[in-house]
Amino acid sequence: MGPDKRRIRSALLLLKRKLQFRGVRVLELHEKHGCHFHVITNKRYAIRKIQEFKERYGFGRIDVREARDTSTAIRYLCKYLVKPRPGCLRRAWLWSAFGDIERTRVRDIVTDTPTSRLLRGIMGKPSIEDVLAERGRDKRSVGRFRFETNFNRAREKAQIVYFLGFDPAYVERQAIWAKVKAAGFVNYSHAWSPARHIGMEKP
Repeated sequence: MGPDKRRIRSALLLLKRKLQFRGVRVLELHEKHGCHFHVITNKRYAIRKIQEFKERYGFGRIDVREARDTSTAIRYLCKYLVKPRPGCLRRAWLWSAFGDIERTRVRDIVTDTPTSRLLRGIMGKPSIEDVLAERGRDKRSVGRFRFETNFNRAREKAQIVYFLGFDPAYVERQAIWAKVKAAGFVNYSHAWSPARHIGMEKP
């Protein structure tokens, strides 16, 4: 760990201990000003106290602005989260929560799409509504019926069910297409080939 990283870590550690500083921070590499942090916090702090830490560790300017609503704060952080990672920050943590603040775990994130709903049904998982209401449990197989436990096979089944929803002949069409390819009537070596069908190729 370089001296700058140690200095930043020491400053943040003291801010958490002395001021109970907490929030979410995002690291950004600016073309002119180098590395700096964008921080969102849900608590007011005495700016003079933070200025003392800034002067002690030799940091630059501090700019404080009020986030008037949650959506504004989220947009502010997302603006910097979606930026490409610079090569010099390949191993750096670009964002993290710090201090005494509630974290959101990856397993707490629930996606709700037509495909994910089908996957949940095929694999016997609780519905989106049950998950959000915190009453969801995995369903049990009944009789000869068994829920799919393999994710890849479940995804294939969900894709078939999804396409059948607006194309009833999807399975039949795919079977015919597979036979046509197996017979060698289609040149699919690369998608941008001008000769899609072997019989259409120019001599």
